[in-house]
Amino acid sequence: MTQIPINDLSRWEGDERVRVERRIIEVIGSGQYLLGKNSTELEGLIQSRLDGMHVMCVGNGTDALAISIIGLGLQAGDKIATAANAGGYATGAIFRLGCVPILVDVELETAQMSVSSLLQTLQQDPDIKAVVVTHLYGLMADISTISEIILKRKILLIEDCAQAIGANVEGREAGSWGDASTFSFYPTKNLGGLGDGGAVAFREEKALKRGRRAAQYGWSDRYVVSDRNGINSRIDEIQAAVLLERIQNLDLANGVRRRIIRRYAEVTSGLHKIIWRDDASFVGHLAILVGPDRQEIQKVLDSNAVGHGIHYPLPDNLQPAWQTSFKHSYVPNSETLARQIVTIPCFPQMNEDEISQVCMALSEL
Repeated sequence: MTQIPINDLSRWEGDERVRVERRIIEVIGSGQYLLGKNSTELEGLIQSRLDGMHVMCVGNGTDALAISIIGLGLQAGDKIATAANAGGYATGAIFRLGCVPILVDVELETAQMSVSSLLQTLQQDPDIKAVVVTHLYGLMADISTISEIILKRKILLIEDCAQAIGANVEGREAGSWGDASTFSFYPTKNLGGLGDGGAVAFREEKALKRGRRAAQYGWSDRYVVSDRNGINSRIDEIQAAVLLERIQNLDLANGVRRRIIRRYAEVTSGLHKIIWRDDASFVGHLAILVGPDRQEIQKVLDSNAVGHGIHYPLPDNLQPAWQTSFKHSYVPNSETLARQIVTIPCFPQMNEDEISQVCMALSEL
């Protein structure tokens, strides 16, 4: 049997590669490689999906998280709540700006932020100024309930949509619920470039202005630094051009991902489960299998030539650099999932033989 990868970025849909190459050649010929028409057009397309949010493209998804915090006017020392199991990206951005991350646990069934844990956290720490909700694995959190809770307390809401672009609940896409939202266009994402890229969306135009200033060295005017948190973060025109082609197939590709994972869920039983939902709130960024004995799962997958990984092996409170900051954090579900999750192959270009091979392995568990 041929080894099936978790993802294969060398595969392309139909004539997509030809169209992307044509776009790249146009950029090369234009002589404008930054802050050009492709970036502006991409911002407009994303904005059209996000219920009036104001969109800016940046260098990557990690910068997007930091810029969202700056744009909303949060300051060093402000407390920001975030889930503990999402790879540390939000926590890292919070630390980077001198803010204080407060960890919230997740639901075992969905791996998404737990409403009950969030409520408990907000009661214990009423000084929290903002909450970052990560829609992990392409599955939207209970954003309707969370946004209602936050609105009553006048707390800011940031959606991390790096893994969930195109997902929607109640007709509203991921990224349109918060005061700010962030996106990543890393190559493996549902909307991926041929390098780095990201975007930030803001509800208020004044927040967008602060975000743009932060992304351009902190300049209020050319060479005049007015924001000490300023960085250099912008998408390049080639990446924007690539994404303009790929966004045309986003919804179709998300549907393919969901159908692949539905196949996995149909053959998974007993103590094993797939994290997913059979509706538009799930776009199948990653296929996540959960089971009590990860080593046994890995053995079965290896014997069937099925590639696998772990997203993510350590919750934020157990990361070596941050352990001392989270001595009193209590996130048992996040820790349990970190011991039990296994990522299995899922990407739109998988063929039927590969999907069947993964299903065969799952049926042996």
